[in-house]
Formats: sequence, C-alpha cells, structure tokens
Amino acid sequence: MQIHIVIGNLPDDVTEDGIREALSSFAQADKIRLANESGAPTALIDVEMSRAHAESLAQRINGRSYQGRVLRAWVPKMDW
Repeated sequence: MQIHIVIGNLPDDVTEDGIREALSSFAQADKIRLANESGAPTALIDVEMSRAHAESLAQRINGRSYQGRVLRAWVPKMDW
C-alpha cells in the first residue's frame, strides 16, 4: 500500500537526494516531493508499506536531528 509520510522543519537547502540518504537506514523512499510554501521546507515521502508501519517509521524519524534541525514527521489522516 502506498502511504505518505510528511517530514517538516527541514533546512532551507535540503534536497531530495539528501532526504533519501538520511532515510536510507530507515526505509526505501519511493518518491520524494519538496514543498516550501510556509517557510521551512516540507517533504512528502511516498513509501510502500502498511499504514501502521508508516506511522511507526514516522515516529522513529520524529525528533531526530538532520543538519542541525529537529525533524517533525507524521502520517496524514487523509491522502493528498
């Protein structure tokens, strides 16, 4: 099942490759989209797994440090 994980509070110079590398020890990101509409960039990550596994992965990412920023990660309640 294709699930989205949102990762926020990313550094301004973040790249898709940088996110993919940072997540490589956690999961294979099928698709990464970056958005910068409200200040700090946000990433929308598509992963192939159950919702329960995606929520567990988001919890593991949440609070981790990436290039000096504390990441916020969650699985949206609704598909985008």
